[in-house]
Amino acid sequence: MASGQCPVTMPSIPMSLTCMATSTGSITCRPSRTPACSGATPTGGGPIWMPVNMMLIRALLQFYLYYGNNFKVECPTGSGNLMNLFEVSREISTRLQRIFLRDEKGRRPVYGGMEKFQTDPHWKDHLLFHEYFHGDNGAGPGASHQTGWTGLIGKLIQIYGYLDPKKMLEVGRAAAFLRQDQA
Repeated sequence: MASGQCPVTMPSIPMSLTCMATSTGSITCRPSRTPACSGATPTGGGPIWMPVNMMLIRALLQFYLYYGNNFKVECPTGSGNLMNLFEVSREISTRLQRIFLRDEKGRRPVYGGMEKFQTDPHWKDHLLFHEYFHGDNGAGPGASHQTGWTGLIGKLIQIYGYLDPKKMLEVGRAAAFLRQDQA
């Protein structure tokens, strides 16, 4: 594959389709809001949206309450590593948290190449909650004043800080609301 070429084979975009031989519609797609797939993940998934991930995590926890430890899936796909649904939800949460945490070089993925936010002592510890995040590197290219949904990263940190999978199976959903001294 040539450098800079999109690794995803996409259908001809825009494409047209005819429904019931009476009307024609068209579909356009620009992964990650950029032409030629730049910025899209290798699977063509595009950006990371916090609300979608929150719904996925919640669904995984609900299914974990039903299936328990016996239902396992490969995570990440192709790794051969099997996890129960609680472990998968925690893995997704951990990956989302890493967007805001410093790496081994002291850089936060959320800031990407914005040096002022990476190194300036007046800015480097003030986190911005972006609208969405780059699917490959975690940088926040979207609006940086989206404190609503993206602020839920704090709730994920709190929940997974004290949620115990064994206790969750014993007492159900209430386990998410037990304080440490009650557990």
